[in-house]
Amino acid sequence: MTEPTTRLYTDGEYAKKHPSWHLPDAPAKAQDLRCGLLELLQRLPGKRLRIADVGAGVGGVLREVIDVVRTFDADICTDPVGYEISQQAVNAAETLFPELPMRCKHLEVGDGPFDVVLLVDVLEHVENPWELLRTARATSQFLLVRQPLLENFSTFRYDNYAFQREHWGHIGLFTYRSFLDMAAATGWIQVKATLTAPWELANSTSRGGWTQRALCRFNRTMASYLLSGFYVNGLFERSS
Repeated sequence: MTEPTTRLYTDGEYAKKHPSWHLPDAPAKAQDLRCGLLELLQRLPGKRLRIADVGAGVGGVLREVIDVVRTFDADICTDPVGYEISQQAVNAAETLFPELPMRCKHLEVGDGPFDVVLLVDVLEHVENPWELLRTARATSQFLLVRQPLLENFSTFRYDNYAFQREHWGHIGLFTYRSFLDMAAATGWIQVKATLTAPWELANSTSRGGWTQRALCRFNRTMASYLLSGFYVNGLFERSS
């Protein structure tokens, strides 16, 4: 019987391949969430924001998101917690960001309550993203995602599935439509979620070729399948 994919993170193999846990990318990832964060703050009933970052790594994204929130409203009181199953990552987070509470465990239905759960480049790493979305719904009113759309023509054309799985730990591959359908089926309603082209991401160094941009203007959803590098960025709310 094959080993569960969680062993990649709990046994240290992922840490060996990616020792930084993508910490240098954290500021750009938080910038990609700005629109969703602003919409979230406008819907908060008060000045307290309870945040759970699932798959928090070493805590960089959570730290950056808190900073972005404060640029919008310095009076917001943030109450953060990071969930991460890798003990190596949790240990690093406690050194890098000792002010951030970290939990070396999966998010569970009994956790929370939270105002928002962050899933930033996470669902592609888990064996049952449907279950995680349902668990998030049980603990939080809102969901903020930055989700790569890895099920595209490029992945199929180059038969890139094994590399995605073995090097990056990517096992959940979605298109724009399949991701939105999964979100809806697990009880999440779109509030403000955008389909973001790779050249529109905060860390992009490219403006995209003219044919890519033309295709995106013609049909952005189709472009997200024919081209690689698209993301869903934004805010979802728990359905009643």
